[in-house]
Amino acid sequence: MKESTAESIRNRVWIAYLGVGLLVGVLYYVGPAWTRSGWMFNLVGLSAVVAAIVGPIIHKSKDKDAWYLFAAGLGLFLAGDVVTYHPDIWFKTGNAPFPCLGDLFYVLVYPVLMAGILILARRRSPGRDRAALIDSLIITIGIGVLVWVYWMAPNAHAGGETLLAKLTSIAYPLGDLLLMAAMIRMVVDSGRRPPAFYLLMLSVLALLVTDAIYNIILLFFNYDGSGSGLDTGWGLFYLLWGAAALHASMVELGQPVPEREHSRSSRRIWVLASASLMAPALQAVQAVQRKDSDAVIVAAASAVMFILVLVRLRGLMVDIDEYKRTESLLRETEAKYRSLVEGTPAIVYISEFPKEGHWRYASPQVQEILGFSAEEWVDTPGLWQERLHPVDRDRVLREQNRDVHGGQRMLFEYRMVARDGEVVWVRDDAEVVVGEAGEPTLVQGVMYDFSEQKRAESKLREALDREREASQHLRKLDAMKNSFLQAVSHDLRTPLTSILAGALTLENDQVKLSPEERKDLAHRLAGNARRLNKMLADLLDLDRLSRGILTPNRKPTDLGELVQRVVAECDLQDHLVEIEAEEVVADVDPAQVERIVENLVTNAVRYTPGGTPVWVKVAPYERGALISVEDAGPGVPEEMRKAIFEPFRQGEEVIQHSPGVGIGLSLVARFAALHSGRAWVEERQGGGASFNVYLPRETPARAVAV
Repeated sequence: MKESTAESIRNRVWIAYLGVGLLVGVLYYVGPAWTRSGWMFNLVGLSAVVAAIVGPIIHKSKDKDAWYLFAAGLGLFLAGDVVTYHPDIWFKTGNAPFPCLGDLFYVLVYPVLMAGILILARRRSPGRDRAALIDSLIITIGIGVLVWVYWMAPNAHAGGETLLAKLTSIAYPLGDLLLMAAMIRMVVDSGRRPPAFYLLMLSVLALLVTDAIYNIILLFFNYDGSGSGLDTGWGLFYLLWGAAALHASMVELGQPVPEREHSRSSRRIWVLASASLMAPALQAVQAVQRKDSDAVIVAAASAVMFILVLVRLRGLMVDIDEYKRTESLLRETEAKYRSLVEGTPAIVYISEFPKEGHWRYASPQVQEILGFSAEEWVDTPGLWQERLHPVDRDRVLREQNRDVHGGQRMLFEYRMVARDGEVVWVRDDAEVVVGEAGEPTLVQGVMYDFSEQKRAESKLREALDREREASQHLRKLDAMKNSFLQAVSHDLRTPLTSILAGALTLENDQVKLSPEERKDLAHRLAGNARRLNKMLADLLDLDRLSRGILTPNRKPTDLGELVQRVVAECDLQDHLVEIEAEEVVADVDPAQVERIVENLVTNAVRYTPGGTPVWVKVAPYERGALISVEDAGPGVPEEMRKAIFEPFRQGEEVIQHSPGVGIGLSLVARFAALHSGRAWVEERQGGGASFNVYLPRETPARAVAV
């Protein structure tokens, strides 16, 4: 709130200054005797000097040097007033001689003020507003002719005056002329025109008009000194300059503006023409006064020819303006096109054909997409061909050559290698520009980066492949399920049928059985019951292993003795089984190892023809024991040697021969993994299959069946 108040005071201080200054001016003429003295007028001048120093400070202007020159110029004017308005203090005669020290101060005012104005004009249009400088010179020279003829020449030719007096008399109108030239230079430029600008120009105008009236009075009348009506003009000169310094807009006077087309309005042209005609008009007037008809005709002819030339030039200017408007429209169109091109998220290009030639243009997007600057891309012939992906290079060049010579629109996709090595997919859409001879000379087109789309397509293909694999897997699972159900139903039905038949036989009192027959029937019932129990145990074990809730109950076990015992209890049918079991003690779960041996032997018996030899071996291996069950059967195909240990997987060659559930070998692998061991199958030397299970003597950590 305090800052806003201070800002408001700074913005209004010039009004207060101008109001107080005008009040003092009124008192200078109609107030008490002490207000009508020269000192009161000097006080007005002193206020302008102070304002020119304080204004740039309070408004933080960047043009303090120009305003300090203004303060110096106003100070010189004030010094001249102090000498001129108080001759009784400075001169013994009581009258100021001519020239005197005050005249020196006055004459120095003009170059100092002019320098400050030119500094501001230069900053408003730094070295670019040449037309404004020429216009100001035309007007100044035209008015300068009048000034010379009517003010300077009479003083220069006056008799009875000393050389110093003549030079001083000429210096006054010359100074006014130079100050006017500086003012015109600032008026006709293209800089800003804030209120401070108009206050400053009015101040200069007040000084020039008052000085002109003063020179006329000196030539034709007698000047009565201070307190005259001329003090009004000089007082306004002080006050308006001080108000300009205190106005907040004074900071804008030296600010540069963008270069723009200079105004060529008819009014400005006729002002310049009028200034240019002042010399021949003055010559004609003087010729009439001397009654020199030839001079009058020459002056009139000069004026008419100038007007005709001006009319002709104005027509040329219309043509030039039309050209300028066309040029401006072309620049505007080019800027819009460039803005459109550079805003397009793709590389817009124009290149010579063939592609190893120079590129005429590449939009800035080449930096973002490929990592090369547009300048580098244009200045390096063959860079496009060099960055083509090796896999696509021959194809792209072949297709390009075909389309260019065939007059077809080129539309193809290929890969490029960016500066950082990243592969970028590009869709190139281009047309051929044909030369006068009908041959292709340029190729212009657009290269779009659609790497993201390609990556999305790749991900979609991967997802489709995964879905296809999952579908195939589901179909395999469904087939496995059907096979499993078929096998389970077969394996359940066979022992159940035998059990049911034996039970019915025992239940029928009419059937007379001998003790041997009853014993054999009971043995078969027990065997079939054990088969059912084993099948259910396998299924339950597989479920518990899958859920990770089955853990081995380890204890030192002689694996050789265990294997011999399990094989002796297995149903070997008519297979010949040989056992080579060494004594190997390991820390294992005996029940789970029994299941491993039983399933391996059962698998060998089930999936080999009758009478096939089977070899069961136990031997030390690495840091544990190796249990091997080999057979001389058809063997296991290499592509099935891993899948056969998966649940419900069987060798295709033996499914019809001896259908089974397909979980026996899966249990073997999982029980082995539970003991930190492994199971695998390989070809037996001499033909057949060799199933192997490695069990370490000690299990270092709890293993998990997978």
